[in-house]
Amino acid sequence: MQIQKLKILMIGPSESGKSLLANFISEAVNFEDSEPRPTQGVRIVEFELPNLSINDKQCKVDIELWDCSGDHKFESCWPALRVGVNGVIFVCSSNSTNAPRELELLYNYFVSQPKLSTKQCVVFCNCTDGQEDDGVLNLSPSFSRVSQVAINMNTRRDRVKLDFINFVSSILQSISQSDI
Repeated sequence: MQIQKLKILMIGPSESGKSLLANFISEAVNFEDSEPRPTQGVRIVEFELPNLSINDKQCKVDIELWDCSGDHKFESCWPALRVGVNGVIFVCSSNSTNAPRELELLYNYFVSQPKLSTKQCVVFCNCTDGQEDDGVLNLSPSFSRVSQVAINMNTRRDRVKLDFINFVSSILQSISQSDI
């Protein structure tokens, strides 16, 4: 079985639910007991996805999920965060008015400059109950080819993990195509 290692950044505005999402996806802590508190700089969560099928081959994927602070006082850390990145998850809240502007800034730095493929990015938009169907944001043209996924950590948790696994598969396919 092939083993892949991926470094994935989880970035977005402050208080958009990045740490909650990272904890849930990685099963790092009991989801129900996690108290929200601002991430200071970055928090790296490591876990694996066993038995992932990519291009009809079974592989195990070791994930380094970098849960990055949305506070701009940590911008001086951005160059180090960007080194060796394989994928970017943009996390925002559907209730945020500044999310489109903030995501555009992050996209330019973490996707455009290192020349990542749009298949190596996804937007997870945290929605409140009843908002899942219209949870896609009106983002800039930079995001026109980036998948946007409406998520709800209260009512659709099982779907969140599937969306994450699909994103990891997209990264791996993009990387394997660039190696050809």
